[in-house]
Amino acid sequence: MNRSWLIGTAVLVTAASALLLPQLAALEPSLHRQDGVVETLSGGGAVLESGNLVDMLEKLPLTLAIDRAGWKGNVLSLDLKVTGNDPEPQELYQNMARVISFAFQETVNVDQLLLRIVAEDKWLDSRRLLLAGDIRRSEWSPRLQKALETAPSRPLPESVKSGLRISESELWKKQFIYP
Repeated sequence: MNRSWLIGTAVLVTAASALLLPQLAALEPSLHRQDGVVETLSGGGAVLESGNLVDMLEKLPLTLAIDRAGWKGNVLSLDLKVTGNDPEPQELYQNMARVISFAFQETVNVDQLLLRIVAEDKWLDSRRLLLAGDIRRSEWSPRLQKALETAPSRPLPESVKSGLRISESELWKKQFIYP
């Protein structure tokens, strides 16, 4: 009697697990859903590490120079440098969108991107902040990235600035947006 009770319990637990586990797995992606995007962990992206940081960033099709780069604890820090002739804001927005695409679509382990656009003044040997973004994978969406990439040379919509945590310096507003 005792042995049959044990076998029956094991069969019952196994059957319940077979029915419940797929149900729980189906619920899990909804926890990661943000603006219609589901994050998946697949083998399709590259793993960014300190050892391959320079090689991977070198391949980015940017029109701005990379001034500084850092990698620590799944956080990518990147400064893009504006020199010489004043580029159009649209060009800077497109460079930002390319870096965001790299961080969240081409890699699997970047959780946060700290992105800055800085202007270098060769005469004064100084750098001034123009734009800064604190973009997080959990809040990122292709819709926001596309809006940034296609933004005209005007102020960014508030929805894009707040969604990607982009801040504009006074120099940016005076020099590029409201000259």
